[in-house]
Amino acid sequence: MLRTGLVALLTFMGCAGPGRQLLILTPQKSYPELLEEYRSCTGKGSIDTSGPIRGILSFTYKSQRDSTFFQFTDALGRKALLMWITPNTVTARNLIDNKQYGYDQIMDFFPFLKIMEPSDITEFLWGVEPDYKEKFKSVDPSITQHIVLEFSSEKMGEEPRALVAAKFQDKESNQTVRVKIRNRNRNTDHVNLKKVWKLLQY
Repeated sequence: MLRTGLVALLTFMGCAGPGRQLLILTPQKSYPELLEEYRSCTGKGSIDTSGPIRGILSFTYKSQRDSTFFQFTDALGRKALLMWITPNTVTARNLIDNKQYGYDQIMDFFPFLKIMEPSDITEFLWGVEPDYKEKFKSVDPSITQHIVLEFSSEKMGEEPRALVAAKFQDKESNQTVRVKIRNRNRNTDHVNLKKVWKLLQY
């Protein structure tokens, strides 16, 4: 879970005088611009859930164009969950219990999908803050009035302000989910998603 226009050039300017410097940050590229430059994106991160549902899982992801594959591991290092995201669908399989999850069950684990499209998740993984506001408008106000969604950036590699975290909070259920990207690599090579898709098949 893009911004409708190109993000304006961020310019921080000190007052003129000795010791003052002009620092110009490169504007954030849009998702279509990234897809023109790169073919895939891979990375690592974690998801920390607190409230009625609690737990911390680490994950790796592989994304190509508009599809993304997640592999989650638990605190013991076991492969716990596989999740496949396309622009309009989400498929998940619990490897420990050998169960396939439906969309409603996935939302319990990944409540971002209450107000974001599956494609928004992929955009976030590529490092672009998604424009989720259209779906937000279509959700019942009795739900959205309790929901807070925040994104944050920090330095990652050569990017001075890389999008690295998202926080979802449902004040009514007291459920909070934090996603942190710890490593992101945009690549010019293809990744074999057909191979990982087979892992979701019975």
